[in-house]
Amino acid sequence: MKKVAVVCGGYSGEAVVSLRSAQMVMDNIDRSRFVPTKVIIDKLSWKAEWEGVTYPIDRNDFTFTAKGTKHRFDGVFMIIHGTPGEDGLLQGYFEILGIPVTTGSVYTQALTFNKKATTRVLSSMGFHTARSLQIKAWEPYSSSFIVQHVGLPCFVKPNCGGSSLGTSRVNSAEELHLALDMAFQVDDHVIIEEFIGGIEVTCGVIIRTGQVMALPITEIVSKTEFFDFKAKYEGLSEEITPARLSPELTTNIQDLSQDIYRKLECRGMIRVDYIIKDTTPYVIEVNTTPGFSEASIIPQQAAVVGISKTELISAVIDSCF
Repeated sequence: MKKVAVVCGGYSGEAVVSLRSAQMVMDNIDRSRFVPTKVIIDKLSWKAEWEGVTYPIDRNDFTFTAKGTKHRFDGVFMIIHGTPGEDGLLQGYFEILGIPVTTGSVYTQALTFNKKATTRVLSSMGFHTARSLQIKAWEPYSSSFIVQHVGLPCFVKPNCGGSSLGTSRVNSAEELHLALDMAFQVDDHVIIEEFIGGIEVTCGVIIRTGQVMALPITEIVSKTEFFDFKAKYEGLSEEITPARLSPELTTNIQDLSQDIYRKLECRGMIRVDYIIKDTTPYVIEVNTTPGFSEASIIPQQAAVVGISKTELISAVIDSCF
């Protein structure tokens, strides 16, 4: 049986979400095929939980020693949302050690974690994306220039970050300064995007039996002003799967999502977020380590087509090592 490290935690405010995702994997992984060990990484320590006891990870070779036995891993189920598991840092470490990971490469992870770079690349490939500006914390900015370029309302968000932490919807020029200050608390680079009015949807993509497979689309109906952290994780949204879209639009978005998966050289599972304006889908974000708790969207989407959590976890692992 393959020994799998379920790597979770991380250095960002998304660590609490990561721990929930890891527990879902631990609770539902096929233990007739895999031997899972939860590995929690934070700024203070790397530690493995084994038979109710915590052991330090030897970072020289990513092993731990318990009761005189050195334990090695055949692969890593990466479920850190945010740095260092979603931005390519740990992917580089595991690449050097020759340990497979259930995400894309260093390049793919670093690219998709950078919202501005991702939309720039996707736009060059012909995908529809929102107009945006990038501002650095040490650079002066002009509210009037921002409004002139992206319009109002607009969204201010950390360029590298997830779970909508530090993200605001700005309805007037007077709100920009506060919104930027909040975003700069998360990242030194902030992206300001035009508001696109429309239906918010998201589509998961996995590899199953060797084929790229788009899952059913989920429609997001937020009870807050936008799909923020509270809406995502505190039940302040309605998630409708399958989304209430025409068959033609459904197929279009699934095809786009599979195309993005291939062109960005993704692995494992991803989730692509869109806003549909009229009948045109605009790519908002590509999540290469999406939420994976019991209530998360991708397990919901998989369940609609009869894929259990256990089967989903196995598909993610099998596609990578």
